[in-house]
Amino acid sequence: VQQGETIKVDTRTGAYVSRVKEG
Repeated sequence: VQQGETIKVDTRTGAYVSRVKEG
């Protein structure tokens, strides 16, 4: 996990979704 990155889990598919925060 990189700095400024958030990890979320899709409850429907159970897949991991990673989003990088801008700014």
